[in-house]
Amino acid sequence: MRLVLEGVAVDLGGCPIVAEADLVVEPGEFVGLVGPNGCGKSTLLRSIYRALRPAAGLISLDGDDLWRLPAKEAARRVAVVAQESPTDMDFTVKEVVALGRTPHKRPLDRDTGEDHAICRDALDRVGMTGAHQRTYTTLSGGEKQRVLVARALAQRSHLHLLDEPTNHLDVRYQLEILGLVRGLGHSTLAAIHDLNLAAAYCDRLYVMASGRLVASGPPHEVLTPERITEFFGVRAHRWAHPLTGRPILAFDELDAVPAHGSVNGAGP
Repeated sequence: MRLVLEGVAVDLGGCPIVAEADLVVEPGEFVGLVGPNGCGKSTLLRSIYRALRPAAGLISLDGDDLWRLPAKEAARRVAVVAQESPTDMDFTVKEVVALGRTPHKRPLDRDTGEDHAICRDALDRVGMTGAHQRTYTTLSGGEKQRVLVARALAQRSHLHLLDEPTNHLDVRYQLEILGLVRGLGHSTLAAIHDLNLAAAYCDRLYVMASGRLVASGPPHEVLTPERITEFFGVRAHRWAHPLTGRPILAFDELDAVPAHGSVNGAGP
């Protein structure tokens, strides 16, 4: 599925948050959206999954205006893992994941054997099968995040929108969740806080600053020490991963004094 944003602007309470955003996710691409806190990443994603109507511009899926699609059709095409999840869902884990099947059903339809199989597979993929009878509110932050990813997988959409999908996860599940989503081969747009994870898993990156998309390209072109200093306000050191060749980054405060013998500069 191809996602295209053309000149998208989003206001909140009359205050401009996102301006003139042009962005493309090609079929099967994993695209990352990075930038400092408060730059507008989550707001832009919310305009794509129809939580905030853009003040201007066009968002299209395979050439169709997203905001003109019926709600159920849009939900069949787009699965979302939002940064903020409801804290009062008095549902079991199994029931939360089953909500991902809703766009594929008519009102009052019962779950089928196929629905149950899809939900079991989704829970297995995120390592939560053993918790399927637990109440969602009893889970840790990381467990909740994995359940929400499973719900998105159960939706069987071909575009995934992820807002900080590794939030609250330990390093094992950070790698497993991003590897899983990437391995699906679906179009994905993810706001990612950790630049090393963005460099490791994304095909292309967009950098956002002060509500505007200011740079884009493959991770090794976008995540240069100079750009990181400009947009994130820290000194960056870069090397190549010994197995993948993708960038690995380390950071200092701009006024930090380098330790004796440290490497200061950029690798590949």
